[in-house]
Amino acid sequence: GNASTYTQTITVVDTTAPVADVATLADVTAECSVETLTAPTATDNCAGSITGTTTTALPITAQGTTVVTWTFEDANGNISTQTQNVIVTDTTAPTFTTSPANVTVECDADTTTSALGTAAATDNCGAVPNPIDPFVSVTHADTTVDGVGNNSVITRVWTATDGYGNASTYTQTITVVDTTAPVADVATL
Repeated sequence: GNASTYTQTITVVDTTAPVADVATLADVTAECSVETLTAPTATDNCAGSITGTTTTALPITAQGTTVVTWTFEDANGNISTQTQNVIVTDTTAPTFTTSPANVTVECDADTTTSALGTAAATDNCGAVPNPIDPFVSVTHADTTVDGVGNNSVITRVWTATDGYGNASTYTQTITVVDTTAPVADVATL
């Protein structure tokens, strides 16, 4: 019945950071903005599955590539990170919502007035004003004039351009004619 004792100390520590479940995160692409992201996961040697967190503010609206850093932290303060590219590139041209019709005008009509029609457009990333797509501008230019004076045809090309250089065009034809006979300066000679 004689006995002696010896005390052994066993210290349990976790010094291993979580390991991402996939080696590389897929790029996320969009034209105007990315509203949400699916958080990736990692596996921890003690805690099991851990969901990543990020400090990147959503939505992401900046054109170009934004690198999002995901952080995996276990209960013992061991941390690993993983990055993901979010690529926002607007490649879609604006769409005309109002297109001026082809018109026929008398010789003395002013072809610079809005009476000949105006055009308006919207963009897939928004209309004016919009924090995502800064502007959609609509301009026009008379590209060709066939004929001279009273019997001519003006080809007017309207161009809608968004803030990222995407453009669409609409062509309007303005026909200038003279169908009015001269009027005598005095009623009776």
